Amino acid sequence: MHAQTPKQDALHAIERLPDDVPLDEIVYQLYVLSKVQQGVKDIDAGRTISTDELAREIEAW
Repeated sequence: MHAQTPKQDALHAIERLPDDVPLDEIVYQLYVLSKVQQGVKDIDAGRTISTDELAREIEAW
């Protein structure tokens, strides 16, 4: 992921897909791209938890 606009990122992701890909797969790929980009932003902003913290949260369920 580079310093591109979200639209450029989306177009690049779509261009990498086969021509006969179903629309729902395009939407899914864009959803995944969005979530990965948000995860990177969260990491950069320090919004993370340790594996131990995650395990404690899961145990509390």
